[in-house]
Amino acid sequence: MSEERFAARRRGGLLDRWRRPLIIFGSVVLVAAVIWLIWFSSLLAVSKVVVDGESTLTEAQIRSAGAVPMGRPMARLDTVGIEARVASMERIESVKVSRSLPGTVRIEVVERKAIAYATLSGQIRGIDRYGIAFRSYASAPKGLMKVDVIVANPRRRQQTLAAVASVVEAIDKKDAPLRREVQSIRATTKDSIVLDLTKGRTVTWGSASHAERKLTVLNSLLKIKASEYDVSAPDQPTTRK
Repeated sequence: MSEERFAARRRGGLLDRWRRPLIIFGSVVLVAAVIWLIWFSSLLAVSKVVVDGESTLTEAQIRSAGAVPMGRPMARLDTVGIEARVASMERIESVKVSRSLPGTVRIEVVERKAIAYATLSGQIRGIDRYGIAFRSYASAPKGLMKVDVIVANPRRRQQTLAAVASVVEAIDKKDAPLRREVQSIRATTKDSIVLDLTKGRTVTWGSASHAERKLTVLNSLLKIKASEYDVSAPDQPTTRK
């Protein structure tokens, strides 16, 4: 065997011996570089916050509540914490926080919408579809249903507000003519809802259940001249003159 062929074989053996350690070392370096790029580098850090869905709130208010840490790597961003902070705003119904590489954080909100109002603890408060009192008004807002809920216990009051709000939403969505006749809604429990109509008429509604059935029955009852209507048991409605 010539010296050149022997040297070539020796070099090939050395390369084979070092190939695997070099591949492993290169892989480790590559993984470390990727980890550093994602978790520690400023290249994929938060540089912009976008807010969508706001109406009565401002972008600045939502950004302030979210307290998104600018400059923090996107992978280390606590989106759950941001959502929790924004969700704590009383006018927010729901919120979703997402990342968009290389550095944009998007906060999408759905604000609560008032469907009624009530005077609670001396303040005029807007009530949403879930019965949540989420905002204050200086005076009675036009176009919203007036609600009177006289319940001392906080838990029962909230249950009653939720039941009343459910009735308001059903009337708003299903029966526009009736909505124009309802002056206010009152309740002392979640099962004792009463509608005050025009011309001094009242409707004993009862609980929030079977709303559509009650609306259908009430439409027929209102053709009868009376001062009191009772649809709390919709299969056995009554009237009183």
